[in-house]
Amino acid sequence: MLNIIKKLGTLNLAPVSPDTDLCVEILSQELPFVIHEFKSGMEHNGWVVPSSWWTESAKICLNGELIYDGKSHPLGVIGYSQPFCGEVTRSELMDHIFTHKDRPNDLVYHCQLYYRLGEKNWGFSMPQDKINSMGSGKYQVRLDTRFEQGTMKVLEYHLPGHSKETIIINAHNCHAGQANDDISGIAVGIEVMKRLSQMKERRYSYRLIIAPEHFGTVFYTAALAKDEIQKIKYGVFIESVGNDNRLALQSSFNGDTEIDIAADHYLQLTEPGYQRTEMRELVGNDETVWEAPGYEIPTISITRFPFDEYHSSSDNIDSINLSNLNDTADALMGIFNILERNIVMDRKFQGLIALSNPKYGLYIEPGTDPSIPSQDDSHSLKWNNLMNRIIRYFDGKTSALDISVKHQLPFNEVIKYIHKFREKGLIETREI
Repeated sequence: MLNIIKKLGTLNLAPVSPDTDLCVEILSQELPFVIHEFKSGMEHNGWVVPSSWWTESAKICLNGELIYDGKSHPLGVIGYSQPFCGEVTRSELMDHIFTHKDRPNDLVYHCQLYYRLGEKNWGFSMPQDKINSMGSGKYQVRLDTRFEQGTMKVLEYHLPGHSKETIIINAHNCHAGQANDDISGIAVGIEVMKRLSQMKERRYSYRLIIAPEHFGTVFYTAALAKDEIQKIKYGVFIESVGNDNRLALQSSFNGDTEIDIAADHYLQLTEPGYQRTEMRELVGNDETVWEAPGYEIPTISITRFPFDEYHSSSDNIDSINLSNLNDTADALMGIFNILERNIVMDRKFQGLIALSNPKYGLYIEPGTDPSIPSQDDSHSLKWNNLMNRIIRYFDGKTSALDISVKHQLPFNEVIKYIHKFREKGLIETREI
């Protein structure tokens, strides 16, 4: 994961650019992606695929002496800046210098021109200390940026399961010079797909989609056939997960779907300080595309937002914590494990079962079953309560996840216990 971030975190990414094309080439060495291409100028619902954009030269001189080179950092020129060549006063130049309001000595990631079709501007990103050190006089500016017809590229990796029902994993690749936002999401998404591919059996199919934020998923979904859209059951957006902060879950639009419940249950029991919010209350991304009318795919977001380096030049490899990347991948696998194994149970008996009878052996003495550890008195009380009530849940409607949530017990423990009833011929189980 760190190698991916090192390779991509310094690229001059944009929705469409030569470096974004290079990003696609690098990622294609990790997984055999299918690459979907959309030509500049294509329009859907008011969204327009941008031109390919890059910077040839970006110099500010004072009295003929170079004082700033915007090409020295991927954020040195604002995204989709227009070209400009001429002499300006300091006051005129300041109208085209952009800074980070919270980190004055960093460069700012400036992206609003991507999304405002009618707005044309040119500009540099510059740290405040550099601005303060600039002298007075006439400034010579040579900003040579290029706009050409290109193709926006969306990467898709499909991992089939027994069912055609599909879970989408999504991250974006259009933020120049940003390691955490969201190259970290890309790296974790690839890691999770590699782990999923090692599973002996998968109930669901999975698709990893890496694309420019909003633009990519808007045109990708618009191009999908109706029956392909109908196969997508859930989505997960991974955003900024390598920084030092607790994991947070942003709910889907409705907030009460199986994936919402599975994610909340798993994170509550495994992630200290875990936070849950409504959709887009912390940070917004492509979940709005998947949840849009006509698609309405329940899509959650996993993030460690906020973080101090957000949209600044300090969002680099030094801000990434490998342990947090691994923990995020573990959390996603834990959530998918629940979805993969969740079942409902149909009862094959009537009346009360003597769980302690040796022919059943379904009574759990605290600390005697290594697969269901007794962690403390509270844990034992929860198990005792579950054993007193579990047979009523074999109604063909209540799921193993429902039981786990109700009794605040780990899904992996509960599902193992339920399967013991099946082994004794007391129930039949069905996939959700």
